Amino acid sequence: MHMVMMRSEMRGRIQEGESTTASPKRAFDKKKWRERKYSKTFKLQQWEERTRKAALRRYRKELRKTDPSLLQKDLPEQGNSKMITNQVKKKKLTAYQAAELEFQRKKEEKKQKREMALKKQAEREEALQRYRTKKMERYKKLSKKTVRGQPVMGERMKLLLEKIQQQV
Repeated sequence: MHMVMMRSEMRGRIQEGESTTASPKRAFDKKKWRERKYSKTFKLQQWEERTRKAALRRYRKELRKTDPSLLQKDLPEQGNSKMITNQVKKKKLTAYQAAELEFQRKKEEKKQKREMALKKQAEREEALQRYRTKKMERYKKLSKKTVRGQPVMGERMKLLLEKIQQQV
């Protein structure tokens, strides 16, 4: 019976306009809850929004890396009017333009690397060719034989003389 009185008192207070809690509670919207919980279109919209925000974050981060002057919010001194005009003349690049510039830069780097590799390969081939010719000449001189099959000592002596002259 005591509980019944409490309930009736509360009903009376609510009807009179007094609230039992400090803040009024919003009514539960089951339709909205179902939409958020089960609707694929709602989830797709959330996903699109998240990816769009992530792309913007990445773009702004890349801008900060490429042009640190964008971070400076301090205005230049009044006397430096040339500096102001230079900043006004500089246009912010769109994402496409920035990507295109990055692509061109990478393309140039790749081209330079390819040229350096070709140059290095040509030098290596040339050095190898010189080494082979020198080795062949030395072999021919050392492999000369007399009619009886003895090595020709004159050629060997010339090689030894050349070797001594190179060391000195």
